[in-house]
Formats: sequence, C-alpha cells, structure tokens
Amino acid sequence: MTPSNSDKVAFFKMLNQPDDDISLAKAALMVAKLEYPDLIIDDYLLKIQNIAEEINNRLSATANAAEILKQLNHVLFIEKGYEGNTNSYYDPRNSFLNDVIERKLGIPISLSILYIELGHALGLPLSGIAFPGHFLVKLEISDGAIVLDPYFGGISLNEEDIEERLREYYGAKLNKSRAHGVLSSSSNKEIVLRVMRNLRNLYMQEENWVKALPLADIMVEMDNDKPDALKARAAIYDQQECHIPALADYSTYLKLSPDTPGNQFIRARVIDLAKSARKVC
Repeated sequence: MTPSNSDKVAFFKMLNQPDDDISLAKAALMVAKLEYPDLIIDDYLLKIQNIAEEINNRLSATANAAEILKQLNHVLFIEKGYEGNTNSYYDPRNSFLNDVIERKLGIPISLSILYIELGHALGLPLSGIAFPGHFLVKLEISDGAIVLDPYFGGISLNEEDIEERLREYYGAKLNKSRAHGVLSSSSNKEIVLRVMRNLRNLYMQEENWVKALPLADIMVEMDNDKPDALKARAAIYDQQECHIPALADYSTYLKLSPDTPGNQFIRARVIDLAKSARKVC
C-alpha cells in the first residue's frame, strides 16, 4: 500500500488547489489508488458520468431541484440498488470509491461523495456535512437547506430528525455549543481527509500497521489536523517498534498539544523511548 512518488505528487497537487477546483470523486479515487495501484481513475469517473447522464435523460428541461433529487434517488437507490453496508460497516472497501461503485455498498461518507458528484453533474450545488457520527449532504435553498442522507436512500431530514440524531449521538451531553454549526458545509479537502482518517483509524483498530502507516504519512505531510495526525503516526511507529521515529512524532505532538487530556501516557512513553530508542525502521 506504499504509494508511488508520482501518485503522491499528483494527490498533493490535487488537494492543494483552491477548494472549488478539487474534484471530490477524483481525489477519493486517488485515495483508493493507495490500495489498488493499477486503478484507472478515469474509468470510474466515466461510470459516474454515465449514471448522471442516465438520470438527466429522464428529466424535463424545466426540472426543479426537488424533481432532480427525486429522480436521482430513484435511479441510484431503487433501480441500481446502492445502499449502506449495514452488514459489514467496517469493511475497508466501503471507503474506496471504486469499490463503492462496483459493489453498490458504502458508508455515509463514501455514498455522500458519489451523491454529491452526481448532483453536481445534474446542476445541483450539493455539499457535504460532517455531522457528528454520520456524514450527510445538503442543498442550500432560499429559505434554508434541504438535508439528505445518502446512506439511507437519500431521505430528507427535517429539524426534528436532526435534533433526534444529535440526541442519540451526544445523549445528556448535548447542549447549544455542540449543536451549533453541525450543518456547516465541509470543504472538499476536509471530506477527502476524513475518508483517509476513517481508513487509517480502521487499519489501526485491526492492527494492520503496514496499511495504516502510508495514510498516516500523507496526513502528516498535508499538515491538516497535524497534532492528531502526528499522534496517530507515532502510535503506528510505536506498535511496529520503530522507536526513533515514534519518539520524534510523540515529542512534536506534545509541543503542539501540551495540555490535551490523556497526555500523561504519551509523556511517560517519551521518557521510556528516550532511554531505550534504537530501532529506526
């Protein structure tokens, strides 16, 4: 899963563009290329375009947003059978857009990426919402926004639905500060990095350090959420007994986030590694 230098350069170039110039689907497929080095990205961009054209061919020239969304939902979820993978939610393939397109199964963020791209192709300026615990999509309208859940067939959520989901996620800890801004749009770069973070954390839970490390490396290099990225990479190095780079990342992390709760363990680990670190990796 070690990306080639050319793939990394292309990926960094993509994500360092102005956000409106980032192709969400292409960037997501670049992440998939880490797993599938021979992946031909244009083949899957064409598959997305073909679905969009199939939907568009059913629309009248005067179709409004509601009619476009209705047809999008019907074609994608009813006719083609795309759905959330409730049986194997933590299967890594749910995060790779090529697998999602082929298998017609995904998790909230990967299905949302496909949904957003189809919406854009159909003239709808959809955007992603990093809703707590469950990625969503929205369409800004004159008097607010339509909030949609591609994981559950593109259903529309009203205010009561959103509040109920917040209560399910936060429980008694829900307050105005937690609820504030939950429907804010995510940038394309943030969406792609969230896909990578999900994968990295999944591989770490599986103790698959070989696959987790390249993702962690890229996230550190992207300098986004850097303390979290450094802490994760340090833990991966530590588990691989790569003591010297683990020590370096832990130390930098503590400088960036000295007062974060739970740092006592990391400080103790830094002391231990400083005494015995030998292995570079």
